[in-house]
Amino acid sequence: MKRRDFLKTVSATGMAVCTPAIVTNKAYADLTPVGRYFVFLHLGGGWDPTSFCDPKGNITRGSIDPDTRNSGSRVNKFCSAAIRKVADVALEDNVDADMVYAPYRGTFNEGDMDQPGTPATNTGVTIEHVRRMLAGSPDGTDPSLLRADLSDGFDWATAKSDSAEQIRANAEGILEGRLTTVEFDTLADAMVGVTRNGTQMDADRFVYDAFCCLYGSKVRILNGVDNRTNGHDTGTRFADTGSMDMAYPDFSALYAAVKGADRPLAYITDGGGNDETAGLVPRSSASDVNVFNTLADPEGDYLDGGMKGLVEQAKQRRRQLLSVKESLPRRDRLQSQLYMVRDEGLAFSGVATRLANPTDPAEIELNDAANNGRQRQMRIGAAAMSTGMASSMQIGFGGFDTHNDHDNRHFFRIRDVLVDLHYLWRTLSVYGIDGQTTVALGSDFGRTPWYNSGEGKDHWAVTSYVLMGQDVSGGTVVNATDPLVGARNVQVSGSTLTPVDEEQSGSIRITPAHLHRGLRSIAGISNHDFSLTFPIEAEDIPVFG
Repeated sequence: MKRRDFLKTVSATGMAVCTPAIVTNKAYADLTPVGRYFVFLHLGGGWDPTSFCDPKGNITRGSIDPDTRNSGSRVNKFCSAAIRKVADVALEDNVDADMVYAPYRGTFNEGDMDQPGTPATNTGVTIEHVRRMLAGSPDGTDPSLLRADLSDGFDWATAKSDSAEQIRANAEGILEGRLTTVEFDTLADAMVGVTRNGTQMDADRFVYDAFCCLYGSKVRILNGVDNRTNGHDTGTRFADTGSMDMAYPDFSALYAAVKGADRPLAYITDGGGNDETAGLVPRSSASDVNVFNTLADPEGDYLDGGMKGLVEQAKQRRRQLLSVKESLPRRDRLQSQLYMVRDEGLAFSGVATRLANPTDPAEIELNDAANNGRQRQMRIGAAAMSTGMASSMQIGFGGFDTHNDHDNRHFFRIRDVLVDLHYLWRTLSVYGIDGQTTVALGSDFGRTPWYNSGEGKDHWAVTSYVLMGQDVSGGTVVNATDPLVGARNVQVSGSTLTPVDEEQSGSIRITPAHLHRGLRSIAGISNHDFSLTFPIEAEDIPVFG
């Protein structure tokens, strides 16, 4: 069977196929890059912003409001003095003073308990420890060991001025896993109740700090977004589309459709998040280059080696879908459930080799550094966008539905997200599109500002979003939550969103609809027919700053 016939057979059955993200100049010369790109990261299960970008501290809830639910519980297990300011570690200075982040699990002392009117003293890792660690030097004989700066009269401002590149390299080394251990030496004498081995600590305990050091001036945090639901499916739809309507497409799919659904990898998704296309554009998976080895052989028999069985399975699945189509909310949803690939006449020969064994030094480094499917998809997706083959990408993360053992599981998952977000930004930079890309990170909803009997946290409608990239006012935060993580309204003044204590006249409760209205605006697609077919009912507010 010839390659063209194979592709027609696969497309007809609705079988999922990865199409290539990098081809030769001859292959994609007729594809003009759109010049504006979007990546949406969905944290599946409902993440807990108080464990990262909206920390509150461990005073009992009843001390804040005696009538509150679960009054004997605390929002977090770290004291308010352990909460860190992004401006205290960011390499750049243009960071809001009230942008804060949580200390990572194992770097704070759970014995430091806030009391009403008497905040506790932080006896765990302090901001001084973090700064000296970031300004330290790799060990001369063990490059995986980072030695904190022990010099007398240490000054962070001076360190940033004199050793910015070293600080940057240290932060990158922590995020990329090249630095695995931090030696604090005598600085460790002041640490109480933290996870350490003598005077050493695992470097991955400082991923939060490294990320805020590198990206604090690039991100905008929206705390207090009301997803208006505790249900996974509805929350995922609202977060990814801006509507609770089941028929609405994800923003990434909508944008890809507007920019050309006939692009070979127009909308790249790994199936995470809502993943709805409303039939506007095919889905493309791009996390595995092995399929290109088959497509690169124009004369191969593609029904050998079990491929025939896969085609039959796909046909059977199509028959099943057709048999139930009348029960679907929209008849055209059937097509949006099928993973399709179009034969655009691209030259596949050599694509697999280039993807698996890139020759450009920067691409080689990225390829070698990718250690999971998400990162591989990020690399291929960035390459696809830079060549005109794609315009948007959606990546899903799981493991956030922590109804038990919350702290031991949730901090770990957020750390993974930050590591992958760093990898994504590196990738966008290598392919020269970081200045043309907007990244949005969201979730189904938040988690309760109290612990249940299993030391877990349950579903909570109020959540946070993280934005970065083009059109984003970096180094800014909208802190629209109260001390018990209730959503606060905001007043709009020019490009500023100011939280208000009461629902003042003219104030607005931020929802995902506002975010998606803003996304459509900066994407320049608000008045496109596709967007008008799926209108967003919300006010225009400066969610991006």
